[in-house]
Amino acid sequence: MKKTRNTRQRGVILDILQESCSHPTAETVYREARRVLPNISLGTVYRNLNFLRDQGAVREIRPSDGGSSRFEGAHTPHAHFHCVHCNALLDIPLPGALENLRFEEEEGISAVSLIDLHVIGSCSGCEGAAAT
Repeated sequence: MKKTRNTRQRGVILDILQESCSHPTAETVYREARRVLPNISLGTVYRNLNFLRDQGAVREIRPSDGGSSRFEGAHTPHAHFHCVHCNALLDIPLPGALENLRFEEEEGISAVSLIDLHVIGSCSGCEGAAAT
């Protein structure tokens, strides 16, 4: 396995994601990182986001409409709600029925590492827009 080192850039990016509740895009992380590291490039941000995702330190959330991926620091298991009108992305609790879900009896599945639930609809701020 290739040995990796923790870089200052990676640390800044991880701090941004762990402190944010807004599920920023890579471009937003880039703008925030430039406040601390003015010479950081967008490519460096993307490479480090991918590395941190692959290491399980951050989570990539891909929207259903094909828009930009959003990122968050690793947290307790939860689902996400996507508003189709304003593109808000909110953390919501996993339904209780999913907490103890087991797949041992399912043919072809040996292990489940993550359940990624995305609920899509209208947020309370856009509920009027949904009726039109």
